[in-house]
Amino acid sequence: MHEYHIVEGIAKQILEKAKNSGAKKIIGVTLVMGELSGLQEESIRVYFDNFAKENLLEGTKLIIKTAKSKLKCQDCGTIFEHEKSDFNCPKCQGLGILTNSGKEFYIDNIEIES
Repeated sequence: MHEYHIVEGIAKQILEKAKNSGAKKIIGVTLVMGELSGLQEESIRVYFDNFAKENLLEGTKLIIKTAKSKLKCQDCGTIFEHEKSDFNCPKCQGLGILTNSGKEFYIDNIEIES
């Protein structure tokens, strides 16, 4: 349910940016969602569709890209993509710790028609 308020804020940002750009229609929106964000893609789509009624978002193509989580090796400092159940650095086999990568949720692109 926490997706509701997050998507509401994102929808408001998109509409504001589109209006400030003189958009007559929003054709597409690309969002980036980290795999560790705790958000559910299906919920985001449902709420987005709800906020896209009777405004510039109606009929907008929504694309959601998943951002992989990344680890930083405690031994050599290498940053690498986290693979399921594997926390070992591919360079030195040291233990990787989670970074903030993979927790994000943001607007990547808004395609408009002016």
